[in-house]
Amino acid sequence: MSTSSYTKYSSRSDRSVSKIPSTSEIAWFRKILTRWFGQYSRDFPWRESSDPYFVCVSEILLQQTRASSVAGLIKSFVTQFPNWESLAKSTTEQVEQVILPLGLYQRRSKTLVELANVMVNLSEFPSSRDNLENLPGIGQYIANVLLVVFYKKRLPFLDVNMSRVLERFFGKREKADIRFDPYLQLLSRKVVNVKDPLAANWMILDFAALVCKKINPDCKSCVIRNRCKFQNY
Repeated sequence: MSTSSYTKYSSRSDRSVSKIPSTSEIAWFRKILTRWFGQYSRDFPWRESSDPYFVCVSEILLQQTRASSVAGLIKSFVTQFPNWESLAKSTTEQVEQVILPLGLYQRRSKTLVELANVMVNLSEFPSSRDNLENLPGIGQYIANVLLVVFYKKRLPFLDVNMSRVLERFFGKREKADIRFDPYLQLLSRKVVNVKDPLAANWMILDFAALVCKKINPDCKSCVIRNRCKFQNY
C-alpha cells in the first residue's frame, strides 16, 4: 500500500472512521498491555537483530507460520545463507531443502531467491514504503515492520492477529480485507503512535498469541477483559 493510500485513511471521514475510540480508551488499553508485556513478552532472535537481511528473511518465513517454528530454523538458515550474496547464488531447490519443515517451501524459496537477486544490486537498504513494497515478497505488513525496526516509524504490524485483538476490544471492522479497512488502519496507527512503536506492536502480537487466541481465547486471565467488547459478539 502506497503512502497516498495511508493518507486517504487518515483524512477520510466516513462512518467506520467515526467509530474510532477516544484517546483515553486507547491510552488505557495501551497502559494495561504494556504492563502485561513487561511480564510475558516472547523472546525471538529477529527481535534482537539489527541486520536487515536477518529481519527480512525472518519476516518472509513468518508469514502463515508459527513464530516458534521459524525461531527453531532461522539460525540454521542464516548459517547456510549468511547474506544476500550467498542467497542470490543459491538455487530455489537448495533453499527449499532448508525451509522444508515450515511448509509453503516452494513459494517461499522462490520469493527469497528473487529478493536476494534484487538486493545485491541495491546500493543501500530502501527507506521508503514505495521502494520497499516494490521488492519481491514485501507487502504492507513486512514494509511496516522494516520501517519501524530500521527507521523508527510509528506504524502498525497489522495482520490477522493484531486485528483480532483490536476488533475484540474496540469493535469490529467493516471490510473483509484488513489492508483496506479505514477503521482498522487508523485505529492500529493510533494505538502504536508512541515513543517506542516497536514494543507497542510486539505487545499486541504477543497478547494475541498467548491470551487473545483465535480459538479458545483465555478470557479468564485477560487483563483487559473488563472493558472488552468480545463478550457482546
